Amino acid sequence: MDTTSTRAVKGGSPASGPTVDLRLSRDEFATGRPLSGVVVFRCSRPANVRSISLAVRGRETPAGHSLVRSRTFFDRELLLTGKDMPRFAAERISEYWNAFLMRDTGRRLSAAEHLYPFSLQLPASLPSSYNGKAGKIEYFVSAIVRYPMGGWIEDTRVAPVVFVPRAQRSNPIALGHPNSVGSGHTSEISVSLSSICYSAQIGQTVSGRFVLANPKGAEIRGVTVSLETCEWVRLARDRQLHKEEVDSVIVRPTDARASTIESDFELAIPGDAMPTVEGTAISVIWFVKLLVETDPPVEFKAPITVHAPVVPE
Repeated sequence: MDTTSTRAVKGGSPASGPTVDLRLSRDEFATGRPLSGVVVFRCSRPANVRSISLAVRGRETPAGHSLVRSRTFFDRELLLTGKDMPRFAAERISEYWNAFLMRDTGRRLSAAEHLYPFSLQLPASLPSSYNGKAGKIEYFVSAIVRYPMGGWIEDTRVAPVVFVPRAQRSNPIALGHPNSVGSGHTSEISVSLSSICYSAQIGQTVSGRFVLANPKGAEIRGVTVSLETCEWVRLARDRQLHKEEVDSVIVRPTDARASTIESDFELAIPGDAMPTVEGTAISVIWFVKLLVETDPPVEFKAPITVHAPVVPE
């Protein structure tokens, strides 16, 4: 996967002067693991710099909004050399004044190629990169060289981030009674899932076994087990933008009034599927659904996590 790069020169550093180059160690990174690489600063003659740093920002843009409404949900900066920006306005004014009077010329670097390796741990809770019907989630990595008098140069790249699921935990099964007006009904029917993994990789399968208890002998004409996904945007109110059934299997019991109905199932996740996303405003949700054909119909949903192939460490 290619990354895109943008270079910028700000505030008095000519294009023919020092340059900065950001080199990432891989084409994509994983949540809960380090984002690493090296920053290369080149200067043909000695140069004074205030700092060289590495910044990582995550930005979310919900569908239907201009880029002005984008929100930065993750912002980390790692100092590689020099000193951090002062926190208070009075300290910044004092620093610029000292630089103007040549009392503080920053750190002097020789005419050479300077290498600064870096490694920044990405939190395990971050959402994966996303570009779909609900909008965009992107991660930008920047190498920034700041000068004593306030100018800077930078090299920015888009770094794809994939979600790696954390320790597996059993997901609850939600009971529903779908109908035209959305009202609920009581039911004696219950279901349990076994041998199911609640996290699965894109391009693989979700398999398991369901056991349906029917203590009052209600007529059950069939059970449809399906794998579904939906893309959401949470704004003033939730809005479902896309819902899709990606695979399903129908089980027809030999005895429609049996007290117990059970069966194995296997559902395929397409190779081009969107992974699970848990952003601030954007969500991609996956679940296994059991629709019981009885009167009234009953459905059970169990959420699962779908992730991209795990990036080797």
